[in-house]
Amino acid sequence: MKKTIEKLRANLLENPAVEIKESAVWQLPVITYAVTFKRVKRLKMDILMKMLLLAFNQTDIRRAANLAEMLLVEELFIEDLIQKMLRSGSIRMEREGYKLTERGQAQLAEGIVEEEMDEEETSLTYSPVHDEFWPAAEEQEAGETIYRYPAEREMTAERLLQALAEEDNERADEEFQTPVSEVTGFEEQFTSHVSCLEFRLYNKEQDVFYARVWNTHLEHWDEALEKQIEEQERLEWRERWLSANE
Repeated sequence: MKKTIEKLRANLLENPAVEIKESAVWQLPVITYAVTFKRVKRLKMDILMKMLLLAFNQTDIRRAANLAEMLLVEELFIEDLIQKMLRSGSIRMEREGYKLTERGQAQLAEGIVEEEMDEEETSLTYSPVHDEFWPAAEEQEAGETIYRYPAEREMTAERLLQALAEEDNERADEEFQTPVSEVTGFEEQFTSHVSCLEFRLYNKEQDVFYARVWNTHLEHWDEALEKQIEEQERLEWRERWLSANE
């Protein structure tokens, strides 16, 4: 940590007009959630599936045997496909026979069929101050100094679903995709504390006070934290340091 601070100080002081008025080290809380979710397998609809959906859309059919005879396909195979479509919500049984649902109509129009996959688990690390998801952080106890402008945000399944969708590395192959479809559960696992190195600076040439904050977890200057600190404290810095020199 000492070497990092020295390196950052040297970098900031490369501009001779810049003065470091104060520096500090503090910890930013980030939360890791355990998340369970489901994906759907998206496949290009094969000819037989399309023929079944077209048949259900245009004809009253109640028995798999009727379709098997019409299409010259084994009845057990037709029955298996019908059960899959019932489970996926593509069709439903009505008085007249099997009928397409809105989902089935959309799949037929798009030429894509969806199949639900087994539930999966993962962990997501979240910074409430930034309202962002970050790379995984190890569990750490809080130090003496915690960031002075914490944020409290209520986590939701919708927010986690958005995060999973954003980081999901979907296959480029259009014939086989497995997007995340649903977050089935989540719970807070632990809180980590990310060390941040803060410098309060004054540029004499521009007559401006500003903050620089090095985020050791992300390994770059953190503009979101800098902006928040400046909005809260820059006027106070000017009054404190400039009036002291008058």
